[in-house]
Amino acid sequence: MGPHAATCFVLCLLSLAAGQRAAEKDLPRIANPEALAIEMAKALVAGDRDRVTALAATRTEMEGLLEAAQPSSRPEDRAYVKSKVAEILADRGKDFDRFQAMMRTAKVRQRVAVRFELIMLDSIYVKDGMKKIRHSKVRMLQGSEGANPESFVISLDDMFLFQRGWAFTSIAPGIAREIPSK
Repeated sequence: MGPHAATCFVLCLLSLAAGQRAAEKDLPRIANPEALAIEMAKALVAGDRDRVTALAATRTEMEGLLEAAQPSSRPEDRAYVKSKVAEILADRGKDFDRFQAMMRTAKVRQRVAVRFELIMLDSIYVKDGMKKIRHSKVRMLQGSEGANPESFVISLDDMFLFQRGWAFTSIAPGIAREIPSK
């Protein structure tokens, strides 16, 4: 590789890294898990795939967190971390599509006023310095003025505390009509 080609290659790498850093700077900075659970529920119900992606941790964030929490010099351990993160990322698209299908099954009406409220949040669990919340549930109340609102429960999984704030790793969302207690 000649000096001009090498310079071009280095500039391309720097450009790519700068673009990735800029994209990560644009990620939402959510300071508390309560707000994150509600924001994720809103994004899922709205069918906003881009917002769901922004509320979820990036590959770089997840790999960095795992490597900092469980450092290893063995290549096979690093490869395992990368494959586990890739598996989680691949599941997100399926999770989003499955949630949209669940909304249709639960008979969530589109374009009807909704209100969201957090109804359950597991305690923060700390392991190897990583702060994690396993489960959360958000109630969605849907209805028009004067009508009794319909209630749905949205379940979400696995949010971690990253440098930017709280973000989901796996989401595994679900939605079902809430059955009123008697």
